[in-house]
Amino acid sequence: MIDPQVAAAALIEARLGYTILDSFPGGDFPANADEAYAVLDSIAAQMGVPIGGWKAALTNEATMKKMRASSPACGPLFQPYIMASPKLLNLPADSLRGLECEFAFRMRDNLPTRDAPYSDEEVFAAVASLHPAIEVVDSRVKDGLAHGAVAIIADHCANAALVYGDGQSDWRNIDLASHKVALSVNGEPAVTGVGSEVLGDPRNSLVWVANFLSSHGKSLKAGAWVTTGSTMGIYPVPAGSKAVADFGSLGKVEVSFTA
Repeated sequence: MIDPQVAAAALIEARLGYTILDSFPGGDFPANADEAYAVLDSIAAQMGVPIGGWKAALTNEATMKKMRASSPACGPLFQPYIMASPKLLNLPADSLRGLECEFAFRMRDNLPTRDAPYSDEEVFAAVASLHPAIEVVDSRVKDGLAHGAVAIIADHCANAALVYGDGQSDWRNIDLASHKVALSVNGEPAVTGVGSEVLGDPRNSLVWVANFLSSHGKSLKAGAWVTTGSTMGIYPVPAGSKAVADFGSLGKVEVSFTA
Protein backbone atom coordinates (compact mmCIF):
# COMPACT_ATOMS: atom_id res chain seq x y z
CA MET A 1 0.00 0.00 0.00
CA ILE A 2 1.23 3.50 -0.84
CA ASP A 3 2.57 5.74 1.90
CA PRO A 4 1.13 9.12 0.76
CA GLN A 5 3.67 11.21 2.66
CA VAL A 6 6.67 9.32 1.28
CA ALA A 7 5.31 9.34 -2.27
CA ALA A 8 4.49 13.05 -2.05
CA ALA A 9 7.97 13.94 -0.79
CA ALA A 10 9.61 12.09 -3.68
CA LEU A 11 7.34 13.70 -6.28
CA ILE A 12 7.99 17.17 -4.85
CA GLU A 13 11.73 16.52 -4.89
CA ALA A 14 11.50 15.48 -8.55
CA ARG A 15 9.53 18.61 -9.44
CA LEU A 16 11.88 20.97 -7.64
CA GLY A 17 14.96 19.13 -8.89
CA TYR A 18 13.85 19.03 -12.56
CA THR A 19 14.14 15.24 -12.70
CA ILE A 20 11.96 12.40 -13.96
CA LEU A 21 11.60 9.30 -11.79
CA ASP A 22 11.91 5.86 -13.39
CA SER A 23 8.97 4.53 -11.34
CA PHE A 24 6.31 5.79 -8.99
CA PRO A 25 7.66 6.23 -5.44
CA GLY A 26 7.32 2.90 -3.66
CA GLY A 27 7.12 1.01 -6.95
CA ASP A 28 3.38 0.95 -7.59
CA PHE A 29 0.97 3.60 -8.82
CA PRO A 30 -2.11 4.29 -6.65
CA ALA A 31 -4.70 1.56 -6.78
CA ASN A 32 -7.66 3.93 -6.90
CA ALA A 33 -8.70 7.59 -6.81
CA ASP A 34 -8.78 7.71 -3.01
CA GLU A 35 -5.13 6.67 -2.81
CA ALA A 36 -4.23 9.12 -5.57
CA TYR A 37 -5.92 12.05 -3.82
CA ALA A 38 -4.25 11.09 -0.55
CA VAL A 39 -0.88 11.56 -2.27
CA LEU A 40 -2.03 14.82 -3.86
CA ASP A 41 -3.26 16.18 -0.52
CA SER A 42 0.09 15.28 1.02
CA ILE A 43 1.86 17.14 -1.79
CA ALA A 44 -0.22 20.23 -0.98
CA ALA A 45 0.65 19.89 2.72
CA GLN A 46 4.38 19.43 2.09
CA MET A 47 4.96 21.77 -0.85
CA GLY A 48 5.71 24.77 1.37
CA VAL A 49 4.26 27.39 -1.01
CA PRO A 50 0.75 28.88 -1.22
CA ILE A 51 -1.99 27.35 -3.33
CA GLY A 52 -2.89 30.00 -5.89
CA GLY A 53 -5.74 28.18 -7.54
CA TRP A 54 -7.17 24.90 -8.77
CA LYS A 55 -7.25 22.98 -12.02
CA ALA A 56 -9.80 20.68 -13.57
CA ALA A 57 -8.57 17.72 -15.57
CA LEU A 58 -10.16 14.90 -17.58
CA THR A 59 -13.00 17.18 -18.62
CA ASN A 60 -14.50 15.31 -21.55
CA GLU A 61 -15.89 11.83 -22.02
CA ALA A 62 -13.20 10.66 -24.44
CA THR A 63 -10.39 11.66 -22.08
CA MET A 64 -12.12 10.09 -19.07
CA LYS A 65 -12.52 6.85 -20.99
CA LYS A 66 -8.91 6.88 -22.17
CA MET A 67 -7.62 7.56 -18.65
CA ARG A 68 -9.99 5.04 -17.05
CA ALA A 69 -11.77 7.68 -14.98
CA SER A 70 -15.42 7.95 -14.00
CA SER A 71 -15.33 11.70 -13.35
CA PRO A 72 -13.13 14.76 -13.89
CA ALA A 73 -10.23 15.41 -11.53
CA CYS A 74 -9.16 18.45 -9.53
CA GLY A 75 -5.77 19.51 -8.21
CA PRO A 76 -4.02 22.53 -6.72
CA LEU A 77 -2.10 25.17 -8.66
CA PHE A 78 0.84 26.40 -6.63
CA GLN A 79 1.45 30.14 -6.70
CA PRO A 80 5.07 30.11 -7.98
CA TYR A 81 3.93 28.17 -11.06
CA ILE A 82 1.16 30.61 -12.05
CA MET A 83 2.68 33.15 -14.44
CA ALA A 84 1.69 35.97 -16.78
CA SER A 85 2.23 35.66 -20.53
CA PRO A 86 4.71 35.71 -22.20
CA LYS A 87 6.78 33.25 -20.19
CA LEU A 88 10.00 31.31 -20.74
CA LEU A 89 10.07 27.99 -18.88
CA ASN A 90 12.85 25.55 -18.06
CA LEU A 91 11.77 21.91 -17.76
CA PRO A 92 13.73 18.63 -17.72
CA ALA A 93 15.17 17.57 -21.07
CA ASP A 94 12.90 14.50 -21.17
CA SER A 95 9.84 16.44 -20.00
CA LEU A 96 6.54 15.92 -21.79
CA ARG A 97 6.05 19.71 -22.19
CA GLY A 98 2.38 19.05 -22.91
CA LEU A 99 0.33 22.12 -23.78
CA GLU A 100 -3.36 22.56 -23.06
CA CYS A 101 -5.28 25.65 -24.19
CA GLU A 102 -7.75 26.46 -21.43
CA PHE A 103 -10.24 29.04 -20.20
CA ALA A 104 -9.22 30.24 -16.73
CA PHE A 105 -11.27 32.19 -14.22
CA ARG A 106 -10.05 34.46 -11.39
CA MET A 107 -12.28 34.57 -8.35
CA ARG A 108 -13.42 37.83 -6.73
CA ASP A 109 -15.29 36.34 -3.76
CA ASN A 110 -14.83 33.41 -1.42
CA LEU A 111 -16.91 30.28 -1.89
CA PRO A 112 -16.55 28.59 1.50
CA THR A 113 -17.37 24.97 2.23
CA ARG A 114 -21.02 24.15 2.87
CA ASP A 115 -23.37 21.18 2.74
CA ALA A 116 -25.49 22.33 -0.21
CA PRO A 117 -23.94 22.48 -3.70
CA TYR A 118 -23.36 25.90 -5.22
CA SER A 119 -25.65 26.89 -8.08
CA ASP A 120 -24.28 28.08 -11.39
CA GLU A 121 -25.37 31.63 -10.63
CA GLU A 122 -23.69 31.66 -7.22
CA VAL A 123 -20.40 30.57 -8.74
CA PHE A 124 -20.59 32.94 -11.71
CA ALA A 125 -21.36 35.88 -9.42
CA ALA A 126 -18.16 35.18 -7.47
CA VAL A 127 -15.90 35.48 -10.55
CA ALA A 128 -13.76 38.55 -11.16
CA SER A 129 -12.47 37.81 -14.66
CA LEU A 130 -12.04 35.32 -17.48
CA HIS A 131 -8.58 34.74 -18.99
CA PRO A 132 -7.07 32.80 -21.88
CA ALA A 133 -4.45 30.37 -20.60
CA ILE A 134 -2.01 27.63 -21.44
CA GLU A 135 -1.50 24.92 -18.87
CA VAL A 136 1.81 23.12 -19.23
CA VAL A 137 1.34 19.53 -18.11
CA ASP A 138 4.03 17.05 -17.23
CA SER A 139 4.70 13.82 -15.39
CA ARG A 140 7.41 13.47 -12.79
CA VAL A 141 7.35 9.72 -13.43
CA LYS A 142 8.50 8.12 -16.68
CA ASP A 143 5.48 7.08 -18.76
CA GLY A 144 3.24 8.18 -15.90
CA LEU A 145 0.33 9.33 -18.07
CA ALA A 146 0.07 5.85 -19.55
CA HIS A 147 -1.12 4.61 -16.15
CA GLY A 148 -4.30 6.62 -16.29
CA ALA A 149 -6.17 8.94 -13.98
CA VAL A 150 -4.70 7.69 -10.71
CA ALA A 151 -1.18 8.47 -11.92
CA ILE A 152 -2.25 11.92 -13.12
CA ILE A 153 -4.04 12.84 -9.90
CA ALA A 154 -1.26 11.67 -7.58
CA ASP A 155 1.48 13.49 -9.49
CA HIS A 156 0.49 17.14 -8.93
CA CYS A 157 -2.58 16.45 -11.12
CA ALA A 158 -0.02 16.64 -13.97
CA ASN A 159 0.51 20.39 -13.55
CA ALA A 160 3.86 21.97 -14.38
CA ALA A 161 2.79 25.61 -14.92
CA LEU A 162 -0.13 27.86 -15.78
CA VAL A 163 0.53 30.82 -18.08
CA TYR A 164 -2.32 33.31 -18.40
CA GLY A 165 -3.22 36.28 -20.56
CA ASP A 166 -5.15 39.47 -19.88
CA GLY A 167 -8.59 39.05 -18.37
CA GLN A 168 -12.08 40.34 -19.10
CA SER A 169 -14.58 41.17 -16.38
CA ASP A 170 -17.50 41.36 -18.83
CA TRP A 171 -17.60 37.68 -19.83
CA ARG A 172 -21.07 36.47 -18.92
CA ASN A 173 -22.53 36.86 -22.43
CA ILE A 174 -19.61 35.23 -24.27
CA ASP A 175 -20.53 31.89 -25.86
CA LEU A 176 -17.65 29.87 -24.43
CA ALA A 177 -19.00 26.54 -25.65
CA SER A 178 -18.52 27.52 -29.30
CA HIS A 179 -15.44 29.68 -28.73
CA LYS A 180 -12.52 28.39 -30.78
CA VAL A 181 -8.84 28.32 -29.90
CA ALA A 182 -5.84 27.83 -32.20
CA LEU A 183 -2.37 26.77 -31.04
CA SER A 184 0.70 27.50 -33.13
CA VAL A 185 4.21 26.20 -32.41
CA ASN A 186 7.26 27.94 -33.79
CA GLY A 187 5.02 29.99 -36.06
CA GLU A 188 3.25 26.98 -37.61
CA PRO A 189 -0.39 25.93 -37.00
CA ALA A 190 -0.46 22.98 -34.61
CA VAL A 191 -3.94 22.15 -33.32
CA THR A 192 -7.32 23.75 -32.73
CA GLY A 193 -9.83 23.42 -29.92
CA VAL A 194 -13.26 24.55 -28.82
CA GLY A 195 -14.89 25.29 -25.47
CA SER A 196 -17.49 22.53 -25.81
CA GLU A 197 -14.70 20.01 -25.22
CA VAL A 198 -14.67 21.16 -21.57
CA LEU A 199 -17.69 19.43 -19.97
CA GLY A 200 -19.80 20.93 -22.74
CA ASP A 201 -18.95 24.48 -21.62
CA PRO A 202 -16.02 25.77 -19.51
CA ARG A 203 -18.56 27.30 -17.13
CA ASN A 204 -19.69 23.79 -16.23
CA SER A 205 -16.14 22.92 -15.27
CA LEU A 206 -15.83 26.03 -13.11
CA VAL A 207 -18.97 25.08 -11.17
CA TRP A 208 -17.77 21.47 -10.89
CA VAL A 209 -14.48 22.62 -9.34
CA ALA A 210 -16.25 24.87 -6.83
CA ASN A 211 -18.51 22.03 -5.70
CA PHE A 212 -15.76 19.41 -5.72
CA LEU A 213 -13.71 21.58 -3.38
CA SER A 214 -16.65 22.33 -1.12
CA SER A 215 -17.59 18.65 -0.85
CA HIS A 216 -13.98 17.84 0.09
CA GLY A 217 -13.72 20.45 2.82
CA LYS A 218 -11.82 23.04 0.77
CA SER A 219 -12.84 26.63 0.08
CA LEU A 220 -12.46 28.40 -3.25
CA LYS A 221 -10.92 31.65 -2.12
CA ALA A 222 -11.01 35.18 -3.50
CA GLY A 223 -8.07 35.74 -5.83
CA ALA A 224 -7.76 32.06 -6.70
CA TRP A 225 -7.46 30.85 -10.27
CA VAL A 226 -9.60 28.08 -11.71
CA THR A 227 -8.45 26.58 -14.97
CA THR A 228 -11.17 24.51 -16.51
CA GLY A 229 -9.56 21.81 -18.69
CA SER A 230 -8.17 21.42 -22.16
CA THR A 231 -10.08 22.48 -25.25
CA MET A 232 -7.83 20.35 -27.48
CA GLY A 233 -6.22 17.50 -25.56
CA ILE A 234 -2.50 17.51 -24.73
CA TYR A 235 -0.09 18.77 -27.38
CA PRO A 236 3.55 17.89 -26.58
CA VAL A 237 6.28 20.20 -27.90
CA PRO A 238 10.06 19.79 -28.03
CA ALA A 239 12.59 21.78 -26.03
CA GLY A 240 13.33 25.18 -27.53
CA SER A 241 9.77 25.65 -28.79
CA LYS A 242 7.70 28.82 -28.76
CA ALA A 243 3.95 28.31 -28.56
CA VAL A 244 1.13 30.83 -28.95
CA ALA A 245 -2.50 30.13 -28.13
CA ASP A 246 -4.90 32.41 -29.99
CA PHE A 247 -8.27 32.79 -28.25
CA GLY A 248 -9.58 35.29 -30.79
CA SER A 249 -11.41 38.14 -29.07
CA LEU A 250 -10.14 36.93 -25.68
CA GLY A 251 -6.52 37.48 -26.64
CA LYS A 252 -3.35 35.41 -26.91
CA VAL A 253 -1.03 33.52 -24.55
CA GLU A 254 2.63 32.79 -25.23
CA VAL A 255 4.97 30.28 -23.62
CA SER A 256 8.50 29.29 -24.67
CA PHE A 257 10.87 26.61 -23.47
CA THR A 258 14.62 26.59 -23.04
CA ALA A 259 16.54 24.35 -25.40
